[in-house]
Amino acid sequence: MDRDPIAFAWKSARTLQVSAIALTLGIGLPLALFALLCLRDLVSVLVQAPAQTVPFLRIAMERPWNAVGEPALVAVSGWPLPPVDVILWALTGLAAVAMLAAALGWIVARLCFSAQSRTIRLLNERVTTAILHAPTAARDEARSLAQHVGAMLARIDTLFGLGIVVPVTALATMILALAMAGLAAPRLVPTVAVGLLAAALARLLILRRTRKRTILRLSSGVSAERFLSDLIRRVPAVRAHGAEAFERGRLAARGAAIRDALAAAESSLAFARAPSLALGVLLPAIMLAVALWRGESGTAPLVAPGALVAAGGGFALAVLALAVTLRLRSIHEGVSPVFRDLAATLVSLESRGGYRPGPFAALPKGGTLAASGVGVYDPASGERLTGVDVTVAMPSHLAIVGERGSGARALAALLAGQLEPTAGSVTYDGIDLRSLDPAERASHIALAGAEAILIEGTLEQNILYGAARQERPSEADLIEVLRLTGLDAFVYARGLEGTVDPAAEPAVAKTIVAARHAVREALVADKAARLVEPFDPARYNHQATVGENILFGEAVGSAFSGSHIAAHPYLRAVLEAEDLTRPFTEIGLQVARSTIEIFADLPDDHPLFDAFSLFPAAERGFFEDLVSRQPEAKGWRRGPAGQRDRKRLIGLALRYSETRHRFGLIDAAFEDRIVAARHSFARLMPQSLRASVEFYDPTRLNPAASLEENLLFGRINGEEAGAEQRVRALVRRVLVQQHLESAVYRLGLASRVEPGMGGGGASLGENAIGSRERIGIDLARCLVRKPDIVVVAIALDDGKSAEIRERLASLRAARAGRGLIVCLPSADTLDANDPFGAVLHVERNTVLAA
Repeated sequence: MDRDPIAFAWKSARTLQVSAIALTLGIGLPLALFALLCLRDLVSVLVQAPAQTVPFLRIAMERPWNAVGEPALVAVSGWPLPPVDVILWALTGLAAVAMLAAALGWIVARLCFSAQSRTIRLLNERVTTAILHAPTAARDEARSLAQHVGAMLARIDTLFGLGIVVPVTALATMILALAMAGLAAPRLVPTVAVGLLAAALARLLILRRTRKRTILRLSSGVSAERFLSDLIRRVPAVRAHGAEAFERGRLAARGAAIRDALAAAESSLAFARAPSLALGVLLPAIMLAVALWRGESGTAPLVAPGALVAAGGGFALAVLALAVTLRLRSIHEGVSPVFRDLAATLVSLESRGGYRPGPFAALPKGGTLAASGVGVYDPASGERLTGVDVTVAMPSHLAIVGERGSGARALAALLAGQLEPTAGSVTYDGIDLRSLDPAERASHIALAGAEAILIEGTLEQNILYGAARQERPSEADLIEVLRLTGLDAFVYARGLEGTVDPAAEPAVAKTIVAARHAVREALVADKAARLVEPFDPARYNHQATVGENILFGEAVGSAFSGSHIAAHPYLRAVLEAEDLTRPFTEIGLQVARSTIEIFADLPDDHPLFDAFSLFPAAERGFFEDLVSRQPEAKGWRRGPAGQRDRKRLIGLALRYSETRHRFGLIDAAFEDRIVAARHSFARLMPQSLRASVEFYDPTRLNPAASLEENLLFGRINGEEAGAEQRVRALVRRVLVQQHLESAVYRLGLASRVEPGMGGGGASLGENAIGSRERIGIDLARCLVRKPDIVVVAIALDDGKSAEIRERLASLRAARAGRGLIVCLPSADTLDANDPFGAVLHVERNTVLAA
């Protein structure tokens, strides 16, 4: 790989670069020449005002060796036109050039942008391929490569697109400037050449000093942050020993050093700008003096004003192109070291990953899986093996027996091709696994070796991660895989928490409403009706909070959800109309006081606080202060502070549930007042807020409520032990009868997975999926692809021997006639009635028997 970014860009997008250069030189340069000639003739006519016709667009140059009066060398004689027509045609030409230049600039810019995009895409593809093909032991190099790519892309700017086009354009404009100077007068050519050189050197000096100052400013900012952070760390010692004066002096000295360095950099930059400013004054003066110079004899011809203006225009274009070129050179100097490191790391990683630009070998359906004289080291687990000689005919079932850390998992990963041997080779039907395309190898040999790494998407997308379209299982097969991997209960529970859109699935919605009545009848028949408290518009639901009882529905959006409900002006107006504002404030104060007393001796991070407190630990100090200064719910502060206190306390009251918290704050009479407020809330709600709440209706499905709540149309009674398990078993029986079980699984698989987030409701966060479920997801990813060989390194490592044997029997039955390699913790898990084709024992990093 090329170590220079411009050379890499040239080879990556040569056609686009050549096209941009061809357009710039083939069309842009003639346009610039035409514009300068039009400007020359326009100025000449306007200044000299000739009475007779003048040649338009005449190109003639006086040879330096010509004597005075000798004719000039004429390249284009031009078109003789009256002065008025020259003005008209010159202005028309300049307008046309402006429009054509804009169109040409857009086309060239698009070509350059396409060249840069193609270069970056090819670089990313190569980097991605190297990372994907890199062995496990090369993770540090892969991370380093990713860092180099990020640092390079952050600083590359437009170098890949303009790094070649702009210098070529600058060279062309310099030639054009010299040509225009020669057309004006041969004696102007050296002046323009020296001026261009001086301007380039001045600009280069400014760029270098500016870059140095920028680096110094960044480093000074980092130093200042480090100094202050160090001061914050020492603040306790400063206060304990009275060292404030010392610290002030130390920081002042360091600050003075930084300011002196910045002042020196600014002074150096000011000195660098001085030549540029001087040239800005001197160059026009020198050019004007040379143009007006008549020679020692006073007979040298004066330079025409129009020709002088055209020469000045060409000089300005060249200086502008030089400035852009030098800026790109500065970017190139900054990026080149990073790109060299990137290229070196990429080449090294490609060599370790067996990168081959040619075709990979194809893996057969069956054959002998053999390891010959193999040594391997797994940097993730620390396991290693030496002198491994294993031969297994596939398809068959192989058991690798060994405890955690014995080397059994390293052997499984080795046979799956996930770990590259440090010595020897692993072959399948004589083909070295290192010569296979990783995707081809994974489609034939799948490894369930660890907890699944989750991706953002649905649970189903996580399970089907890596499966090609033709490998995607049917719904029945996918449910069978869930049962086989132990994910069925987890997915089923997620499905009960999911929601159904009646507009998208009207038939399912109708069936759920019908199943609601079947569930109620089953509860009555099973004498378990007391275990579910139904949603009754005329009754208070003791399993719901105060706020949920007033809402009597599911909040849609943020208007009435969470902490927003207590601050919503419509709800506050309903509470005022029902004379509930003060009672709710008093309940909130009692809740705050009781919570503070109960959890007084518990730290903020105690799990009981998170489980039972009505306010988060972050708000504990606020409520402690409120209770201390407000012993009773009277004499509230006026103004915004008092309104804030009342709003927070009303929020506590709305989150209160007598069944769960049992503070004895709500009696039957108060429940009736809350139900009355419920009716007022629904009846008086303005049309603009109707979409913010989906009210409970026994005749229709609630699209904002969970499937379980829609089936029960109520809440499970939390006061009776075992109610949840008994009710859910009954609900599942009804779902099977109503042919809705597959819909539950479908909703569970549609749950969103948000890696790195807490998750809730229809979303699953990183912490909401336990390690056992993640292991099951990794095994399911292997099984859904139906590979020739499945290697299970970790999924059967937990549980009792009888449980492992049962799960192992199901897995072996599902893989009958196909290859299976399983790591088992001990020989006790082997079933003598169903022997494996081969058994390997691994102890202390050594394969003992086959």
